[in-house]
Amino acid sequence: MKIIGQKQIDCEHTFLEVEFGKWQTISVKLPNGKHVTFAFCPSSDPGEVECVDIHTTAGKTYTNGNKATAWQQSLVGFTTGHDTFATRNLKENTGLVTLLLHTRHNTKTPAAK
Repeated sequence: MKIIGQKQIDCEHTFLEVEFGKWQTISVKLPNGKHVTFAFCPSSDPGEVECVDIHTTAGKTYTNGNKATAWQQSLVGFTTGHDTFATRNLKENTGLVTLLLHTRHNTKTPAAK
């Protein structure tokens, strides 16, 4: 059980370990039959994963630049008190999301308070 603020939230959690140097995917089926897939992209640097691509079939479909059916990915970034970005109102569809994990991608100095 996790406590967030004063509210208790019951939450099941499954922990998986990603092996070094392998491409690995995890898909989760949602109650509505749609799914979310996480594709872990390996790095050649020991102990690092380059990124994880995130894709869901929960969004609306559209025809992408390759004339193939794709699913719109809707995302919001958060920080304390407000959103930092949102893809819902962009003019162009977002078809794939990548979360950068390698330490070389995380070089930005945090903003001053």
